[in-house]
Amino acid sequence: MEPTPVRIDHVEETDNAIVARVVAGEREAFALLVRRHNQRLFRAARAIVKTDVDAEDVLQQTWLEVFRHLSQFRGDASFATWATRIAINAALAAVRRQPVIAEVIDGPGGVGPDAEVERAEVGVLLEQCLNDIPQGNREVMVLRDVLELDTAETAACLGLSEEAVRVRLHRARAAIAATVTERLGEHARGIYGFDGARCDRVTAWVMRAVLREP
Repeated sequence: MEPTPVRIDHVEETDNAIVARVVAGEREAFALLVRRHNQRLFRAARAIVKTDVDAEDVLQQTWLEVFRHLSQFRGDASFATWATRIAINAALAAVRRQPVIAEVIDGPGGVGPDAEVERAEVGVLLEQCLNDIPQGNREVMVLRDVLELDTAETAACLGLSEEAVRVRLHRARAAIAATVTERLGEHARGIYGFDGARCDRVTAWVMRAVLREP
């Protein structure tokens, strides 16, 4: 008798199937969702908060909230949209908790040492430009142009009408110089990157916390 093959890679599974496994008690499977959507949720959070460090903090808390409320996920929207909405709300809450003086010290175009070391010149320039866009318009632009969500999904993530998304996106794009706007389409996928060791670190932190949950 041949041995039963062991599933090593669950890439073929849908998000909903993995959610069902986790809700049924297979907590270790939650790591599949974390790794699959870390990049997306980090970028959504980073569009709102000012630094990569703040975005990582938001990302960790987001995954805990996602896990704690996973049984409430009904599939009306995709898991990715549902989790992105939680990340955006967590990032907005983090911004509200920050003292106003932080805005004065850092300035709207501040770029942390992380960006200077890890990003190419164009990526840094794009991040600076995005930081200069007023909040509200900035997250719309990141969701549409960086994460490449369509108008309907962006509206669902932000709790806006599709018309409001179109208006805010137009204002955000108009706020960036024409030369930078032309380069955005080519380079947008590279900004607010979150993979490799950083993804591993957050996944490990989240899974330790998840496995400790009562």
